[in-house]
This record gives sequence, C-alpha cells and structure tokens, in this order.
Amino acid sequence: MSENLRWYTKAIYGFDHVVRLADPGAWDQPAPCEGWTARSVVGHVLAIQRYLEAVVRGNEPAMNPMVDPHEHAGEDPPAAWAAARDGVLEALDHPGVLHQHVQTFRGDEEVDAMVGFNVVDTTIHSWDLARALGVDDRLDPGLVERATALVAPRADDMRGPMVFGPRVEVPAGSDAQAALLALTGRPA
Repeated sequence: MSENLRWYTKAIYGFDHVVRLADPGAWDQPAPCEGWTARSVVGHVLAIQRYLEAVVRGNEPAMNPMVDPHEHAGEDPPAAWAAARDGVLEALDHPGVLHQHVQTFRGDEEVDAMVGFNVVDTTIHSWDLARALGVDDRLDPGLVERATALVAPRADDMRGPMVFGPRVEVPAGSDAQAALLALTGRPA
C-alpha cells in the first residue's frame, strides 16, 4: 500500500464517519457550499469516487460530480455512499493498479497520485457535510496537514465557481483546521 492510498483510505472513512452520524431527516439541510444541501455534498463526493472507480477500471465515468450532485445521492444517501465507497476501494485493491497511468481531467496521471490528491476534496467535504448535518465537524489533524500541503501551492489557481471561494482571513491563534478551511474559502 502506498502512502497516498493510506491517506486516501483514511479520508474516505473520515467522510464515512460523518455520513453515519446523519439524522435521516437532515439530508436536505443547507451545506456551506453555495446552493448545496447535505444530500448534494454526499452526491458530489460519491460521484467523485465513482469517477475514480470508472477511470481505474477503464470505463467511461457515468456521473458528473459537478452537475446535479443531489441526484447522485438519491433517496438513501448512506446506501448510495456505501456503494460508491466499496466500489472504488475494490477497484483499487488489485496488484499494480496504483502504478497504472490513466487519463483524468488533469491529463495523464498515475492512479496513486490521483487518489492522493482526492484527500483534499474528501477531507474538505467531510467538514461541509458535518456542518450541514449539525454534527461534530472536527477533522483528523493528519488529514488536515496532508490536505493543506497538497492544496496550498494550488489554491489560488482553484478559485472560482464550483471549486474554492475567495481566501478567508484567519483570525490570530486559529488552528490548522481553520487555516485549511480559510484557504479553501470557508470560514471556520
């Protein structure tokens, strides 16, 4: 197992933990992402995992994570999420798969690097989902450190609709989680 896959798996199960905390009636609560609900956040993250799974398997991705994400989660977001989680983890659980080169929206990429960078999206959206659901929004400090290291050099290039909002000022004395959230346009 690679270091990227270890962090990716930790991020996936961190998101999974938040999904499991959800009250069944909370899926339509507003999320910090403009125009999204908790259902939208789950739909987006599971569509990203379905995208990764399809690319790894050499299939055409069936879902666009940026279009109608609430529809991807369906009527049973936890079940839809669990199926996506299990599908991508199974696709990655084969000898040599991490060293394959695939075509992604970023161009030619090794699977190991692709899943490594997904730590950012999954970690940030764990916070978004927790906020929407009104549950504990503390992120794993190791994931915060890893996501910050990955996104800090690129954050300004990622600002725009459907990605990151403008950088938020971090109050003096803020912790690493607040700094990561601010970097991605989210007030802690």
